[in-house]
Amino acid sequence: MNINLIEALDMLEKEKGISRELLIDIILKSIKSAYKKNYGTKNVDVEIDKNLTNIEVFQIWTVVEEVIDENEEISLKDAQKIDPKIHPGEEIRKKINLKKDFKRIAAQTAKQVILQNIKEIEKKSLFDKYISLKDKVTNAEVIMIEDEFVEIRIGKLETKLPLKEMLPGEILKPGQLIKVHVKDIQKSTKGPKILVSRITPELVKELLKNIVPEIEEGVVEIKKIYREPGIRTKVAVSSNNKNVDPVGSCIGSNSLRIQELIEELKGEKVDIIEYSENPEVFIKNALAPAEVLEITINAETSEAIVYVPESQFSLAIGKGGQTARAAAKITGWKIDIHTR
Repeated sequence: MNINLIEALDMLEKEKGISRELLIDIILKSIKSAYKKNYGTKNVDVEIDKNLTNIEVFQIWTVVEEVIDENEEISLKDAQKIDPKIHPGEEIRKKINLKKDFKRIAAQTAKQVILQNIKEIEKKSLFDKYISLKDKVTNAEVIMIEDEFVEIRIGKLETKLPLKEMLPGEILKPGQLIKVHVKDIQKSTKGPKILVSRITPELVKELLKNIVPEIEEGVVEIKKIYREPGIRTKVAVSSNNKNVDPVGSCIGSNSLRIQELIEELKGEKVDIIEYSENPEVFIKNALAPAEVLEITINAETSEAIVYVPESQFSLAIGKGGQTARAAAKITGWKIDIHTR
């Protein structure tokens, strides 16, 4: 092994994140495999010195009086030229001259096996590195804009953000940094495949975790989320500390926290409401800021009739019915709104 190969190992270790020990092991196993394949023998040993300066290949022969299998056996006469004290039935190691005896095709096979093994190890290393991002929100850089998707880069990996996973009407530019929800990371023949989205409820949930310390600390809990991407999201929260206001914690002083979230969602409306196990209270909170006069609950059919002042009807319904629809989805109740 020459100095160039040592440098190559160092480079692979740094660039691919594969340890030198593992790379050496790959090289040794690949040479052994190539020799076995091309010379029809099973008994081969490969050694490399601790200074990485020399590789030696040995074929292991069984000493016999009469050779039947030339690939596995050596005559006693030939064996005693190597070791005069050898006896039939014993094994002897014969060093192979790599330059002389290692055929060009065998060397090429070893090279291909080495490269293939390194590629497989690299893909596994990348998968192990990025799998922790699954179900998380991470930064991505926009690389290229296409008709049906946007090419993005997450760390060292590139992936596609499909048009259907983007916010409605969203316009991105090359070089722009965006937040994406990593829905899944899959193994493929080309390496880890990252599936991302900007329209999932999980994106809002993870963004809130990053923005609101009380959520990250477990003081405030996100109970339910309903999202219509690009239009409106409702988030129901509760507090595990009676002294902490869950809604106020998410909105923040001077609405700074909620504004940070809305900016990341490109202006999508976000309602933070307080969760309640009491369906009447929860429905009332979900329809806020509309004033609710009375709620009649039918637990058997999960239906609720809600009465609001006539002046509040449009507010309770919302543009295109989105407020009432979102309230019904997040509470799990069919809501019928009337005026009084």
